[in-house]
Amino acid sequence: MSETVALEKTDPNVVKRRIRIQEYALVGVVILLIIAGAATKPEAFLSSSNLFTVLTQASVVGVLAIGMTFVIASGGIDLSVGSLVAVAGISGGLLAGDGNGLLFIVGALLCGMLLGAVNGAFITFGRVVPFIATLAMLTIARGLALRLSGKTPISVVLLDQVRWFGNGKILGIPVPVIVFISLIVLGWVLLSRTRYGRYVVATGGNREAARIAGIRVQRITFSVYVLSGLFAGISALLISGRLASASPVAGTLYELDAIAAVVIGGTSLQGGRATMVGTFLGVITFALIFNLLNLLNLPTEFQQIVKGVIVLVAVVAQRRER
Repeated sequence: MSETVALEKTDPNVVKRRIRIQEYALVGVVILLIIAGAATKPEAFLSSSNLFTVLTQASVVGVLAIGMTFVIASGGIDLSVGSLVAVAGISGGLLAGDGNGLLFIVGALLCGMLLGAVNGAFITFGRVVPFIATLAMLTIARGLALRLSGKTPISVVLLDQVRWFGNGKILGIPVPVIVFISLIVLGWVLLSRTRYGRYVVATGGNREAARIAGIRVQRITFSVYVLSGLFAGISALLISGRLASASPVAGTLYELDAIAAVVIGGTSLQGGRATMVGTFLGVITFALIFNLLNLLNLPTEFQQIVKGVIVLVAVVAQRRER
């Protein structure tokens, strides 16, 4: 009997079926939330401007959640992404000054990747536990953002390219929404349809078995943190463009929102199981919940309680399954 249970847990078809069931369940949750919003605040909730606002606000955390999916799938965690958003934005702002917005973009992306690489180096070569390494980077990056900026936001009003990423539209659709959806599709292809994605999941499922199978586990582990840093740089670009400034306090607690979306989406905190579709649905679920609570004028602290309860339920469900 125990052998049968063990085989079911490791059978890829069983894992895929469980992921699919959770994705269907989240689709049901999203539909119920839309129905609830339509019933309570039909004019405000169902307006195209409100729905685009929901997706635009979700795009920053959503992009972070894509990178977080790869990290958690590999068996790791990244607590630093919120702080990386801040320091990447500040770095881009300092590099660009009042000049070319392309310098901001390059600076933000390179800063995110560089600090992500530092995380990966300490975890893979320094053998530091991911929780500790990224927790340290959380405080280091936030300190760097405050120090480099002099504790004041850096204006990007004159950087048209940056502002376009935050507030521009293509065929009436906000650019941040297009960026988010495009990266979700790219993340899905990378995770589900490439050898790299299979290696990431295999590394999270059983590192020793992956090593024996010829997978370069250290290289894979290092790469997911660089990827997470890259997505943090993209998030910095989106939020700085939307607010027309790069703030040293941007991204506060975004790492928790990203982890929460990934977990309720069905990616296992233990690694070895991941779903990009689930991550997308998790992001949308949280965005709809908070939008509906705002329309109902419920206090912010109530929203935080709801978020915590949802995450606890998702983690308990995963542990029961395992």
